[in-house]
Amino acid sequence: MYYPWWYVPGLTAPMLIAVVAVIHVFVSHYAVGGGILIALENRFAVANGDKPYRDYWYKHARFFVLLTVAFGAITGVGIWWTIALASPLATETLIRTFVFGWAIEWVFFVIEIVSAFIMYYFWVKLKPQTHVIISAIYAIAAWISLVLITGITAFMLDSRGLFADWSETGNFWHAFFNIQFLPQTIARTGGAILLAALYVFFHAAWTLGNDKLLLEKVVKRMSCPIIFGVIVMAVGIAMSFILLPESVHRAIERAVLLNVLVVMFFGICVIMVLLMFFGPVMHPKSVSNGFAISLLVFGLTALATAEFIREAARKPWIVDQIVLGSQVYKDEISQLRATGFLRNSNWQKIPSNKLERGGMIFMYHCNNCHALESGLSAIVPLLSGEDDKKVIKDKLRLLNKPVISMPPWTGTEEELDDLADFLKQLSQEHYKQKSP
Repeated sequence: MYYPWWYVPGLTAPMLIAVVAVIHVFVSHYAVGGGILIALENRFAVANGDKPYRDYWYKHARFFVLLTVAFGAITGVGIWWTIALASPLATETLIRTFVFGWAIEWVFFVIEIVSAFIMYYFWVKLKPQTHVIISAIYAIAAWISLVLITGITAFMLDSRGLFADWSETGNFWHAFFNIQFLPQTIARTGGAILLAALYVFFHAAWTLGNDKLLLEKVVKRMSCPIIFGVIVMAVGIAMSFILLPESVHRAIERAVLLNVLVVMFFGICVIMVLLMFFGPVMHPKSVSNGFAISLLVFGLTALATAEFIREAARKPWIVDQIVLGSQVYKDEISQLRATGFLRNSNWQKIPSNKLERGGMIFMYHCNNCHALESGLSAIVPLLSGEDDKKVIKDKLRLLNKPVISMPPWTGTEEELDDLADFLKQLSQEHYKQKSP
């Protein structure tokens, strides 16, 4: 109860975070991969004196800047807004742990934004060789931003240090260089290059339809980055999966949906490699608008699937082994079981009414994953009309025993009784309304 809860009916707050985050990933990865491709292709065009090809990339740069700088900035702020409301304790923990990392990232973010605008608005005003340097500065700054953010998000997935555990040392670098840092960086770099090349395919197919020769050149040049990106992303995710803690492996094995999504992800990667080889690589003139859209959809789906699996693997931890989904620190569990989960705060007092207390406990302890009567993982359907209070209490007391993806019960026996009464009444009222 350090912070107030935020309840999003039906969708739940964490799923809203996931929606905003995935949309942002679609753009932020393009910002990184697109910067790398623009730098490389700009250098190629200048070195070969290929003005038509360089002119195309000038045209693409407009699309790139509008999507990544404008829309990307909005969704980036949206992530901070949603996580601060849905998981304030985790957000505080990340800020305190990685304040030095955020400072470094902001420096490179400013370099990235300034160089992006110079790269686009001075494309025809700067000497080609100077412009190549500017585009390279953007690409390097954008990739370093990705590396810095990856270290932080990987820590949320697995807080074990590569050299030493942060929980024992409190050292920034021990948190940053965690077990998942390298495989996640590899995966996200591959995903960024893949996504950028797919956006180029999409943009070129729609804007160069009348210039078949130039379209064919773009297709040929982008075929290798797509195949390279798919393979690197798949290798990185496979490495990440292998290095996950044993408890996470067990949680994934128990979840049928996650098993389906893992197979789906690697299946999509194989399909994309085959489509690229038998399509653009073998027949570069065969690329159509429909084919470009299909490839982009495949790429976005693969990236979204990987993000969903990653987030699902983190449960019940918002920050692995540090902050639980019940918005408490792991180290507080024993104490709160003795002194009580609910604590008076400056904005909210503990209600005297038993059912109101139960509702408050639900919002703090369960709301981070469960809706109430309808929506994602709604608690009422999970109770299935259960009206035996003892059965409900037994389930709550052993929350994380049958289902290890749930946080342990973190309150007193009295609070357990309050929550059981609240859930029992909620279930009874719901099914009473449903009955004819």
